[in-house]
Amino acid sequence: MKEIPVDNFDVNPLSSAMGAEVVGLDLSKPVNQVTIDKLKNLLDQYGVICIRGQSLTEAQQLEFSKKWGPLEEFPEEDKTIAASTVYNVANVSADGKSLPEDDHRVVFQKVNARWHTDSSYRYIPAYASLLYAIEVLPDEAVGGRTGFSNMILAYEALPSELKQTIEPLHMVHSYEFGRRLFPSLPPLSKHEKEAVPPVSHPLVRLHPDQGDRRSLYITANAGNEVSGMALDEGMELHRKLIEHISNPDFCYFHKWRKGDLVVWDNRSTLHKAEAYDMARYRRVFRRTTVAGQGPVLGPYSKLANATIPA
Repeated sequence: MKEIPVDNFDVNPLSSAMGAEVVGLDLSKPVNQVTIDKLKNLLDQYGVICIRGQSLTEAQQLEFSKKWGPLEEFPEEDKTIAASTVYNVANVSADGKSLPEDDHRVVFQKVNARWHTDSSYRYIPAYASLLYAIEVLPDEAVGGRTGFSNMILAYEALPSELKQTIEPLHMVHSYEFGRRLFPSLPPLSKHEKEAVPPVSHPLVRLHPDQGDRRSLYITANAGNEVSGMALDEGMELHRKLIEHISNPDFCYFHKWRKGDLVVWDNRSTLHKAEAYDMARYRRVFRRTTVAGQGPVLGPYSKLANATIPA
């Protein structure tokens, strides 16, 4: 199908901290690279963009996602996956059956109710995630939003002394950490252990494509241990930083509409799922994730002065 140039879409900020909505795009039709580049620039500026009013098949979402770059393959073997590059974020199975709250696929989603950035448990974490709303909660329902926190603003607001403290530090990120949070989850398979062993990333992330601007790089669903500190001290520092990034001044909570396609920058934002009554409401989303192109760089990284693309 011929690619269609799309230049006449509107952009509206969603909050003072971050986020913008894009109105006037139809992603069921192929878009050209010029449009993708404009959307990437918006993502750099706002951290989160919501492209409203979409009606996308799995194939159409995949086609659009691949325009952003190579897609990650998810390590899970049985977590409501339709394909290796598509993740069903739902309390419903891939074939449409409602799942009980104690089903491990539903419990696993509760891990994501803590602040995190996708694929931080990889040596090269994700660039961007694209989450498409298929079934959303009714307006009267409580919860079910997705929260986002701006890690650039959060870093800039830290006291100078704390910035100095965390400058050389790393955090340990482990895919297996979710099992500590929810012991009812099944143990990792041999495949999962080999695909995503624990890694360490700097707490302060440099962004070479933005003039080495800095942000926090932390997660609450893949670890709470800080390299170079005693365990209890590291866990206390982690707790303080998670409390800090929860400040409403840095955050935007997205109330979903059916047909929203939300794209977020995993390099400079955190996100989390807001709790809701899983026994009462169905919530069905489809996620694709664009792979990163380089490791996380910190102030003391050997490649800190090298330019690594998004």
